[in-house]
Amino acid sequence: MPHCPNPVELERISDAERRAESRAEWLAGEHRAGNHPTAHVHYDLPGQAFTVVAPKGGASA
Repeated sequence: MPHCPNPVELERISDAERRAESRAEWLAGEHRAGNHPTAHVHYDLPGQAFTVVAPKGGASA
């Protein structure tokens, strides 16, 4: 997983959802095709959720 200082959260998917990780990866791909070419998935252990994040600045970062 790439190091991502100060990320912007784009999506949050609870790990209780069926196929949550796959859905998060798909959503990250959708964001990469749009305004956030560096979007990727992090796992938020305390929040028990997969998050799609991108570095601040979007496409210009």
